[in-house]
Amino acid sequence: MNKNTLLYDRLKTYSLNLHTLSERSGVAYSTVYNIFTGKKDISDATGETLYKLARFTGMSMDELYRALEYAHSDPKDKTAFPNFLLMWEDEVISSVTVDEKEIHADRFILHPAKQIFYADTIPRFVFGQILRDRCFDEKRPDADKLLNALGLSDYNPYEICKKTHGKMIQDKTWFKFDGETINYKTLTGGLYAS
Repeated sequence: MNKNTLLYDRLKTYSLNLHTLSERSGVAYSTVYNIFTGKKDISDATGETLYKLARFTGMSMDELYRALEYAHSDPKDKTAFPNFLLMWEDEVISSVTVDEKEIHADRFILHPAKQIFYADTIPRFVFGQILRDRCFDEKRPDADKLLNALGLSDYNPYEICKKTHGKMIQDKTWFKFDGETINYKTLTGGLYAS
C-alpha cells in the first residue's frame, strides 16, 4: 500500500494495520489485503465489505471507495471508465459523465424499466455495483472461458462492460460509448432487434 495515501493516514489514526482492520471489521484478511494493495479492483468489493471497512476507518463508504480507487488507478486515466449514452434499443435514455468521484446522469427518460440510475448523481461505488450487476457471475464454471473470449485475464466489471457494452439478455439496455456509431441491431447481431 502506498504510504502517502489518505488510507494509510486513516489506518494510522485509528491504530490499525491490515491485520487489525481485518479482525475488527470481520472482513477476511485476504480480501482486505487484496483491496488495499490493489490486487483486487475496488469495484469488485461488495457493499457489505465496503461498509465494514469504512466503519472501522472512520470514512463513509463513498470516501473509502474513492480513496482506494484513486490510490490504485493509473495516473494517466483517473476515470477508468469512459463517458457513455445509456440506450434502450436505439433510444437515448441518459447521457452519463464519469468522473473520479461520482457519476452524473442527464436522464432524459425516467421510465423505471428503462432507467438503471436512481438519481442524477451517484457515487462511484454504486456505479461499480451497477456494472457488476450487468456482468456474468464471477463464480460461473465457464467464467475463465468467457473472460478469455473477451480478451481479459481478470474479472473486472469495468473492463467487462467496456467490451460487452453492459448488454444483458434480460433487457434492451446497453452503453454506447463516446464516438461509437454502433446501433442496437449491430450490437446484438440482429438477435434482439424488434
